[in-house]
Amino acid sequence: MIKFFRKIRQKLLSENKFNKYLLYAIGEIILVVIGILIALQVNNWNENNKKREIEITILKEIRNNLIFDLEDFESNITHLENKTTSSASLLKAFEDDLDYNDSLGYFFFYLKTYPHFNYKSNGYKLLLSKGLDIIKNDTIRNRITDLYEARYKYLKTWESERIVYNNALESKVSPYYGTQVLMLEHIPDDLIIKGSVETLLKFQFFRNIRNYEILKKDFELHGIIKHIETMSKMLSAIHTSVKNDNLEVINMIEKELEIIS
Repeated sequence: MIKFFRKIRQKLLSENKFNKYLLYAIGEIILVVIGILIALQVNNWNENNKKREIEITILKEIRNNLIFDLEDFESNITHLENKTTSSASLLKAFEDDLDYNDSLGYFFFYLKTYPHFNYKSNGYKLLLSKGLDIIKNDTIRNRITDLYEARYKYLKTWESERIVYNNALESKVSPYYGTQVLMLEHIPDDLIIKGSVETLLKFQFFRNIRNYEILKKDFELHGIIKHIETMSKMLSAIHTSVKNDNLEVINMIEKELEIIS
């Protein structure tokens, strides 16, 4: 093709038809420019396709991570609800001056459980490495960053601050820990038995209480247990709120993937 155009150009020059040659030369330049523009357009199209593939990969990874986090939310919420129930039940037993029974032992030992929120962030780390603007949907991008940078960190901060009270409890309750494993038939009906709670039962985590009569009159410990009840309620509410945010982001990502995939 190039040889063909060269022959025409040489013929026009040899015949001294300068005006025709000039028009031809302009047309040739236009064709070259058009070719370059087409090549650039194809290159941009390929680059956009690559970015879109990366975006899809990242969104899928984040979605899978968030689905994994839901299991941790459910487990933690169960533990916190059980801690709330256990605290309230023990305080009621002390108030009513009830005699010891193994159900109270389950409640007492449940105060030792400290659920921790452990989340996966592989997808979010990949997003940060590729640049936040790889996600074109502004709403989804903002919700993802808010979930990881604000909501998840807020929850972790609450958990870390609670460690102070956990230590206070541990030092106070240690003298009352018994060594006798509690029988399964004495599990209180008020406790929610599922997930990691079943693991605690499997490894015979729960024990009896010793010096129970002294425990009933340890009002400093009663105050700590009341605080545990309050903190467990609050932390359970925060877990539930962040879990709902998590679910909303999952739904948003799945809808976006249907559009761009």
